[in-house]
Amino acid sequence: MSIQKETPPRRVRRTPGEARTLALASARRLLLKSGPDAITLQAVAADLGMSHTNLLHHFGSAGGLHSSLMREMVRELTDAIESAVTRFRSGEGSVRDFVDIVFDAFDAGGAGQLAAWIMLSGEAEHLAPVQEVVRKYIDNIEETADSAQNHVRDRVTTATLLVTIAAFGDALIGDHLRTMVGRERTAVRAITAAMLSTYVPPPQR
Repeated sequence: MSIQKETPPRRVRRTPGEARTLALASARRLLLKSGPDAITLQAVAADLGMSHTNLLHHFGSAGGLHSSLMREMVRELTDAIESAVTRFRSGEGSVRDFVDIVFDAFDAGGAGQLAAWIMLSGEAEHLAPVQEVVRKYIDNIEETADSAQNHVRDRVTTATLLVTIAAFGDALIGDHLRTMVGRERTAVRAITAAMLSTYVPPPQR
């Protein structure tokens, strides 16, 4: 009886754009599941059935893949923050809506893992687009705030620090801390929204 050899799976031919998109999606999954150390060219190539050489062609090195993923995720975080600010300033969203959008970006969107990775790798320059959005947000509120409102900048920067640090911490260790103290999954969001309401000037109609 002859034993047939298994035919290796055929590699799927993809356009350069498709290959990059799939590689970045794979790298993001690895980041969220196992952390930044899991993002290697070999791991991504194995996940997608691509060759290591193919990925080198698209990204140059593992560092190039990392930088590309950082840029994409920072862009998504920037878009999420802009959306949250626009909705809140237009009166379409509540403080809790604003909190949920930012928390979702840091949690399911992976920005919590991303921010930790960027800071630990010493590549804080990748956060420049986020810094620009936050700066514009603060300046816009100062310009449109009622002149009778006191210490607007202090209140807005306090609120920004509060929601960002809370979202970052909740994404990284929130599950463990909530289990320790026996609180529901949305506890930190609710607490943050309640505190934020104290500091954010209401939108001007």
